Amino acid sequence: MNEGWIILGICLIVVLGGALPLIRPPRNDMPPSPPKETLRDWRSEK
Repeated sequence: MNEGWIILGICLIVVLGGALPLIRPPRNDMPPSPPKETLRDWRSEK
């Protein structure tokens, strides 16, 4: 039964570790990242 508790504890740690970022509210103190530069069509440039 001791191995069962160890496996249950590991499963709970994995589930909580995956769920914490979803539960935690987003941080609004960081400014949004700048938009990524997209590829230009160099063929249409003159």
